[in-house]
Amino acid sequence: MTETPTSVSPAPGLPPQPPVLLPIEDVAQLARRQGCLKWGLVGCAGASVAVIIGLLFLMNNAKKLMDFAFDQMGEQIVAACAPDVTPAEKEEFRTAMKAFSEKAKSRGVTPEQVTSFQSRVRSAVADNRVTAEELRALTAFLKDPPR
Repeated sequence: MTETPTSVSPAPGLPPQPPVLLPIEDVAQLARRQGCLKWGLVGCAGASVAVIIGLLFLMNNAKKLMDFAFDQMGEQIVAACAPDVTPAEKEEFRTAMKAFSEKAKSRGVTPEQVTSFQSRVRSAVADNRVTAEELRALTAFLKDPPR
């Protein structure tokens, strides 16, 4: 920024004042500042568009993602079953899990019920094995979730 001195004529009876320096706006500096603002706005607008596209993708694919999540959870549970779990109990669990997943997609199950089921699953697989008793409890929950 370049400054030019301007002299101020003193009022009668007052001592002379030092010159006041007025800033002269540097055109190049002004352009740099405006360019920074422009690119900042462009970047924020681009980020907003990316977030909106991501949200639209999630909204359009929510049911597929929910299916995938329930399938993975069910397979994790069946894979962690202890040797005392019979194939019939595993199949009954898979059938109940599929029905629960369909209810969740059609909003026949509340988010609280899904959250409750997830916490039961976490506690059942915490020791990396699911006993026959735990699998039966999970199956009973899936068939008739508490309201």
